[in-house]
Amino acid sequence: MADLLPAEERLRLAAEAADIGWWDCEEVHSRLTWTPRMKAMFGISPDMPVGQEDFYQGLHPDDRARVAERYASATDPARRAPYDVEYRTIGKEDGVVRWIAAKGRGVFDDTGRCIRVIGIAIDITERKWAEEQRHLRPPEADGWREQFIVVLGHDLRNPLASVAAGTKLLIRHPERAAEIAEQIERSISRMSGLISNLLDFARGRLGGGFVTARDCDQPLQPVLLRVVEEFSGIHPERRIAVDIDLREAVECDRQRIGQLLSNLLGNALTYGTPAEPILVQARAEAGHFTLLVANAGDTIEPAALERLFQPFFRGSQRGSRGREGLGLGLYICSEIAKAHGGTIGASSDHGQTRFTLRLPTQASRPG
Repeated sequence: MADLLPAEERLRLAAEAADIGWWDCEEVHSRLTWTPRMKAMFGISPDMPVGQEDFYQGLHPDDRARVAERYASATDPARRAPYDVEYRTIGKEDGVVRWIAAKGRGVFDDTGRCIRVIGIAIDITERKWAEEQRHLRPPEADGWREQFIVVLGHDLRNPLASVAAGTKLLIRHPERAAEIAEQIERSISRMSGLISNLLDFARGRLGGGFVTARDCDQPLQPVLLRVVEEFSGIHPERRIAVDIDLREAVECDRQRIGQLLSNLLGNALTYGTPAEPILVQARAEAGHFTLLVANAGDTIEPAALERLFQPFFRGSQRGSRGREGLGLGLYICSEIAKAHGGTIGASSDHGQTRFTLRLPTQASRPG
């Protein structure tokens, strides 16, 4: 016994250092020993004496029966089950509700009688509260947060960079003020539209979808060309070949299709071979609209190709380190395609990667 006490004292000191409560319940004498940290979990001052009544009275009423059953299993000579339970306490002195995770084991004498139960406990209140908040948060909250990240991390970056580049160019070449101002104005207009969409989404006007308004009264081609011009202004050293032939009007959300092209172009510039051109091709005929963005570069492995449109998946091709986005751009593209009743796919072989959007030129009507 003399050798055991120093070992227990060392255990107490180690537990206190790790912010762990240590407890010892002597069944023979019905005596309870708690460290100051253990008392704090029950809202009791360090210098206050405690007994078994303090333990049971400190338990949340809804948890008492369950804790008593677990403790009985631990002290039963036939079962000798580990004491492993989570419960709530109501502070004796402060009335604060806390969540506790406790573990312990019974100690039995030669006759099989339980003489004591020794264990540890930790305060898990913060973890439990975090879990509760996740369960209480409405499902659409995750979508709101994701949309916010998308706008700040992807969509606003390109027109903002175009404004910055245009401002610097204007300082160096004031004689081109009219031309550069027009470019800046287009980028600002695009940012304004994106912010408006975000605000509409936050107000619940999007109804859970990405498409805000479809129409075919305005042509889609100027929107596509505007996106290409923005990237060309940001990356004048890169060549973007454009081939657009829209023989039919496309009933779509032009802002969202522009956002889709922006994400695909940004992806191509990040992972494509700098010396090779990027191709943007658009067709609208026979009731179908097709948008293709292709770039030369490392072939994407089939396993990665299957995950490209999953949220938060980021590519890892050579030369792209430090330039990856948040892994949401292609996911957003797939959601925009779905919202239009279309599809988007990717293929990669022989050193070329292609992303193709396909959707009907006319939206389907109910009935």
